[in-house]
Amino acid sequence: MKNLSKLAVGTLLSALVMTSCQNENLSDGAVETIVEPTSTEGKIIPGEYIVVFKDSKIKPTSKVLEKRSFTNREEKAKSVRDISEVSIKKMNTILSENDLDQSKVLDYYTTKISGVAIKLGDNEFQKLSKDPNIVSIEYNRVVELPKFEVEEVITKEVSQKMAQQTPCGITRVGGATNGASKDEWIWVIDSGIDLDHPDLNVVTNTTYARSFVGGSANDCNGHGTHVAGTAAAINNSIGVVGVSAGAKVVPVRVFGCGPSSSTATILSGINHVGRYDFPGDVVNLSLGGFFGSGCSSNSPYRNAILSLSSSGTFVAIAAGNSGANTTNYAPGCINGTNIYTVASMTCGQSFSSFSNYNMNPVDVIATGSSVRSTYLNGGYATLSGTSMASPHVAGIMHARGNGPRTSGTVRNRGENYPIAVR
Repeated sequence: MKNLSKLAVGTLLSALVMTSCQNENLSDGAVETIVEPTSTEGKIIPGEYIVVFKDSKIKPTSKVLEKRSFTNREEKAKSVRDISEVSIKKMNTILSENDLDQSKVLDYYTTKISGVAIKLGDNEFQKLSKDPNIVSIEYNRVVELPKFEVEEVITKEVSQKMAQQTPCGITRVGGATNGASKDEWIWVIDSGIDLDHPDLNVVTNTTYARSFVGGSANDCNGHGTHVAGTAAAINNSIGVVGVSAGAKVVPVRVFGCGPSSSTATILSGINHVGRYDFPGDVVNLSLGGFFGSGCSSNSPYRNAILSLSSSGTFVAIAAGNSGANTTNYAPGCINGTNIYTVASMTCGQSFSSFSNYNMNPVDVIATGSSVRSTYLNGGYATLSGTSMASPHVAGIMHARGNGPRTSGTVRNRGENYPIAVR
């Protein structure tokens, strides 16, 4: 600045003032704030938005109940349901005041954020964006399971004739421990879980095991079942063993048989977990999509995931498989207490070539290359991806009731990535 002329400084300050006011219109002496999406990057779904209301207008149930304690999940769920009914009525009132009816709404969010996924035409968007009760509007986007490589599939019939194996990733975190007797759950927000897999302790009660893409929570992709096994496969005589062996895993199905879903659908899954989660529970999010700049502060996931973690639920997130900067990929870009974004390493403890990078926001690294775990139809498969690294950390957090410890590092691009251990 010291080398700029007074004219240049004045011009710069004027530009800053204009930029700060670009979303405000003056009318009859009043300032009218327009809320607009912060990023136009990624795979936007035309005409669909995530609208979040101000907490001062509609508080999420997590904030209303933050000083309450509950003896069981059902008791909590009843309180959440009662508050949610009131919240949804308030949301519908605001929408009605903007000439929007409920047919436009794709889903309501009440537990971790107060908001809606909604379809809007251009004129409807413009009107709603001026409502003083709205804190943010972001585009709904296509969300994809990080691309993963299927290296090997072992059928149930073959695997049950083999001795149980301890995959190298489990060894690297310090071995398996017994998670079967713990009351806390591991929620797998993914493609579902093979509900009757003999090597998994699946919560199949449909109150908790839910699908947001139609059908049941049963997996027809394989990704979610593989994630569940790394975190919690049973310590028995067959297949593999997970980090917190035998822990209860809950399928929250937000992907169909294919690799694509949407931000709105993922938020529906998080909203569902928020109805029933208890302190010490773990959520695994092995998914992601490109958001672009401002991801950590403006992604629609941000407040929902921060609220999950602040209520005592631990969150493990895959960094992504694009070999790119994690800061641009949601939800891996999000930082916060009890939130761990996980990069991938090989069994030999070198950085996986496909893994996203950057130690801010990545927190730890775990084995994601050539990981054997549970798979479809009672079988097993060897897959690679940060999706496979993340559940190692989910299992660690379930076993410890705390964040992962670390031991050793993997160096990449001039940064040291701490290796997550139990």
